[in-house]
Amino acid sequence: MAAVILVCSQNAELYLLLAHILRSEGFEAHLAVNDDDVVDACASGELSAVILDCAAWLSDVAPLCQLLKDSGLPVGALIGENTRTQHLQLIKAGLDEGIARPLSPSKLLAFLQGISSRSEVSPLPNCAAAAEIVFATHAVVVSGKRIALSPMEMRILKFLLERQGQISTRAQLIEAVWPDPCAVESRTVDVHIGRLRKAFSGLSNLRIRTVYGAGYALECHDL
Repeated sequence: MAAVILVCSQNAELYLLLAHILRSEGFEAHLAVNDDDVVDACASGELSAVILDCAAWLSDVAPLCQLLKDSGLPVGALIGENTRTQHLQLIKAGLDEGIARPLSPSKLLAFLQGISSRSEVSPLPNCAAAAEIVFATHAVVVSGKRIALSPMEMRILKFLLERQGQISTRAQLIEAVWPDPCAVESRTVDVHIGRLRKAFSGLSNLRIRTVYGAGYALECHDL
């Protein structure tokens, strides 16, 4: 069964283009043209992810992004030159991916295929000796505790785990994790790291350490 992607846009030509791209890669596109359409689509329980067209949406996209994240859905946003001021607000609302316009189909598909690849539970052996970590759909299980994470945060965590104990600079994280590194600022990395820390705040065996002037390092400890 094809994964259903909700496209939130009032630009008919853009929707037709996205629907064609998605169909060619095995996805099914559904259209939402207002907030009520989005609410109805979320209630259907059929969605796998959402693409927000910031330039062609009349209402504020940040509360809409928060609604979608509260529904447990990965959210990507098409960010144009005149909508970049919304980017940080969207990140704070839980945005998983900002995709710069003009649209690059490869970057859009990298986001969606990344979601698909995480639909299967997979252990990460590098950290097995220190803390049992298993990646599942929209969550990780750490020493038996399930923690909900966005796809972007899961990619950041996986990168840090692969470099466990090493310092990862913001530039390294941006280059390795984001499909469009040129559109990402250092502050964006800090926001996502802050959200990861909040998610792991109840765990004593997993910590993201700030190395001032350098970057971040993930530390795993035995229980």
